[in-house]
Amino acid sequence: FNKTWGVCPSLLPLEQQRKLKELGVACVKALGFHSGVFHVECKYTSSGPQLIEVNARMGGGPVHEHNLRTWGVDLVEEAIFIALGIPARPYTPKVPLEPVGYYNVPATRSGIVQDLPDIATLQRRKEVVWAKLMVKKGDRVIGPEDGMPTWLLDVMVKGSSAREALDLVFQLTTENEVKVA
Repeated sequence: FNKTWGVCPSLLPLEQQRKLKELGVACVKALGFHSGVFHVECKYTSSGPQLIEVNARMGGGPVHEHNLRTWGVDLVEEAIFIALGIPARPYTPKVPLEPVGYYNVPATRSGIVQDLPDIATLQRRKEVVWAKLMVKKGDRVIGPEDGMPTWLLDVMVKGSSAREALDLVFQLTTENEVKVA
């Protein structure tokens, strides 16, 4: 399993989101936790919500940034409050502050990186939160036929809606291809 993209807020119907949240909270409580910042991954399937994993830590990658931008919640600050015995009950707005989409672009084939996009131009776009190359020209990368694909490019964008942000991040990463041969 190689997570590659995400969007915040969720595009799932509210009822599915509610069921996923209930499962996540129940799993954390079943492990004996009553406070903290947790990384809980669930997936909504044809048979309902399913747990993937629970970690007693903040999620990695874009998790801090997308929670801060979308909901105004600083997970690091909340973890510090909890460690100091201060209850964590952050205010969350009824509507998202700034929807975001992100994509860790995986190699589609194994080979050598031949050419890189103009990352500086991509970074200057007003919708781009960040754009980071994860490889250099000449690097050997792995595609799905040979194992866990190498991430080539990490991009986060903001949009007026979650759908717009997700569509834009896919468009920009297609236009800014890391060429592998």
